[in-house]
Amino acid sequence: MNDHINTDKAIEIQNLGREFGQFWAVRGVDLSVNKGEIFGLVGPDGAGKTTVMRMAAGVLLPTEGNIIVNGYSVISHPETVKKNIGYMSQK
Repeated sequence: MNDHINTDKAIEIQNLGREFGQFWAVRGVDLSVNKGEIFGLVGPDGAGKTTVMRMAAGVLLPTEGNIIVNGYSVISHPETVKKNIGYMSQK
């Protein structure tokens, strides 16, 4: 089954959330990055930047919401997403 979405967005994040036990590390994140755009995710320590990036790279699944990378959902097509994104952790 091909669930590819034709879009001009490189990344689209919709109502993204990730819970660890009773703690929400990220909740209610919405953003989009157009193809060809350069985008930086900045914020203070503990703001959830790494958690968002790990979910966008398909390393960590969201508790709620969705991320679409080049037209593919990280939830339904994690292996396709992993082939389309490079991710290097700082740790």
